[in-house]
Amino acid sequence: MRFFNYKLNREILFAFFLIIAIPGICSFWVNYYTLNNTMRLSTEDRLREGVSLYFNEFKMIEDKCLTIVSSYSKKEFIVERLINDDTVGFEEELIDFYEMNLVDIIEIEDFSGKVIFRGHNPELAGDIKSDQWVIQEGLEGKSNVSFEYGQSGFAIRAVAPINHEGEIIGLFMTGELFSEEFVEKLKTLTLLDNGIYREDKKIVATFDGLDILANDSISMLKKGESVFLKNEKINSKLYTIILEPIFLRDQYWGAVCLGISNTDSQRLYNYSNKQITYIVLIGFFIALLIYFFLARNINNSLVKIITGISNYSFDHSNEEIHLDRRDEFGIIADNFNTLIQRVDLYNERINRLQKDLLKSTRLATAGQVAASLAHEIRNPLSSIKMMTQIIKSRNLTDPSSTEEIDIILEEIDRINSKVKELLELARPSRMHFIKQDIRTVIESVLRLCGAIIEGNEIEVTTDFDQNLPDIKIDSEKLRIAFMNIIVNVVQAMTDGGNLILKCKYEKQELYIQICNTGDIKELPLDEDLFKPFFTTKKEGTGLGLAISKLIIERHKGTINISKEGRLICFNIVLPAKLDKEEAVFYGWDSDN
Repeated sequence: MRFFNYKLNREILFAFFLIIAIPGICSFWVNYYTLNNTMRLSTEDRLREGVSLYFNEFKMIEDKCLTIVSSYSKKEFIVERLINDDTVGFEEELIDFYEMNLVDIIEIEDFSGKVIFRGHNPELAGDIKSDQWVIQEGLEGKSNVSFEYGQSGFAIRAVAPINHEGEIIGLFMTGELFSEEFVEKLKTLTLLDNGIYREDKKIVATFDGLDILANDSISMLKKGESVFLKNEKINSKLYTIILEPIFLRDQYWGAVCLGISNTDSQRLYNYSNKQITYIVLIGFFIALLIYFFLARNINNSLVKIITGISNYSFDHSNEEIHLDRRDEFGIIADNFNTLIQRVDLYNERINRLQKDLLKSTRLATAGQVAASLAHEIRNPLSSIKMMTQIIKSRNLTDPSSTEEIDIILEEIDRINSKVKELLELARPSRMHFIKQDIRTVIESVLRLCGAIIEGNEIEVTTDFDQNLPDIKIDSEKLRIAFMNIIVNVVQAMTDGGNLILKCKYEKQELYIQICNTGDIKELPLDEDLFKPFFTTKKEGTGLGLAISKLIIERHKGTINISKEGRLICFNIVLPAKLDKEEAVFYGWDSDN
C-alpha cells in the first residue's frame, strides 16, 4: 500500500471520484430534465421551422399569382376580346394555360365584378364577386392579393385591373385553392401534419380531429401570439401542435396548424436515455482503467523525484533525476537538474566574485593611497618648481646652466601632469557644461597637437556634417579626452600615415570617429585598452585612454575601438540632449 503514502496519489483518487464517478451518477438524475427539455425545445423549433416554411409557401404563391395577373392583364388579346365580349376567345387562349396547372383558378371579371370567364369551372361563370375585398381593390385600379372564399372554396387570390384607354374594363384573377392537394404538398415539404383554419373552424387538413379551436387559443391568436398545445389528440394519437395566426389588413383571418406525433418524440427520448446510460457506464470503466495506468506512472515519478530531492547535498556531487516523460513531472525533473547545474555555476561565480572583490579592494586601497600620495607629491613639487624658477631668474651667466634648469622645469611639469591624471582617475572633479560646437573643441585639439602631427609627417583629413547642433559639454574635459585619443593614434603611426576625423549627427546623437593607418598588430581591439594602467607603450602610464573613457561616459556617451579595413577607429557616441534628472545623476553644473 505504498501508493497511498503520498498525499498526491490520495488526492488524485479522490479527484477521480469527484470528476468521473459522482458526475456520472448525477448525470442519471440530470438526464431526465435535460433530455426532456431538449426534446421539448427541439420539437418547438421543428414546428416553428415548419410554420416558417408554410408562410414562405404562402408568399411564393402570392408572388406567383401577382406576377401572372400583372402580365396577363396587359395582354392585347384579352383586352380585345373583353371589349368585343368574346368569351369563347378566352377559352381558346387561356384553357391551355390553365391546363399547365400553374394555378388552380383563372377568372376574368367585367367592370361590375361579374365573372365572364372561369377556366377551372366554366359552367359556373356568371356570379358576381363585388363583395370580395380583392375585387373591390381591383376595380379601384390596384393589383392585390388576399385569402378569399368563392364557389370553388377558400383560396389565395390575386387580381389586376384590365385597362383600355385609361378606363378599367375588367379584372384578371388567378388563385390557388386551400385543397387537400395543397396541405398534402405542404406535409411533404415540412414532414408535419398540417391544416388551415378560418377563424376557429378547420378548412382543410391532413389530420382528423380538432375541428374547432378553443376560445382561449383564439384569444391568443388574435393577439398575434403563437399557441403550443401538448398532448392534443388528432389522428387518434397524441400530438404536439403549433397554431400560428394569419392576419389580413391587420385583422385576424385564421390560423395555420402544424403537428408532430408524441410517439416519435417519446421513442427518440427513450433511445437517447439508453444511449446516455451506456455512454456513462462505458466511460466510467474506461476512466477507471486509465486512472490505474496513470496513477502507477505518477507514483513511480513521485518516488524518483522525492528520492532525488531528499538525497540532495551541498557536500558532494548530486545525481540528476532521469524521467522519460514530457508532462509536469518531467518539467520538475528537468528544472531540478537545471537547478543543480545552476548551483554549481553560481558556486563558481561566487568564488570568482570573491577573488574579484579581493582584487577590487586592493585596487581601491591602492587608489586611495595613490590619491593621498599624489597630494603629498604635489605640495613639495610646487615648492621645487617655485625654487627652480627663482634660481633661473637669477643672473646665470652660463647658458648650459639655464638649459639644465629648463629641463628640470619640464620634468616637474610632466610629473605634475601625471599626478593630475592620477587624481582625475581616483577622484573625478565636478563637470561644468555649456552649449558649444563640437567642431570647435576638435579643431582646438588639432591645433594643440599640431607639432607632434607635423613631426610624424601625418596627413589630417576631417569630414564634419554641416548640420551639427550645439550640445552641452564640458569642453575642457572633452579636450583632454580627445587629446589623449589623438596622441595615442598619432604615436601609433611612427612612419607617418593618415589621421581621419569624422563627425555626423543622426537620431539625436553625435557620432565621432578618430581613425589612423598606423601599425596595429599589437593593439588589442577590446576593453582592455581602456583599463587603468594598461599600456602597450614602454614609457606609458596607461591612464590616458582610461581617463578619456571616464570623461565620455560622464557625458553619457560610449566609446569603443574597431577595425575598418586598414583603419583602426575610435568610435565615440555623444547624446545631443539629456534631461535634468540625468544631468544631476552625471554630476553636471549646467550654465545654460
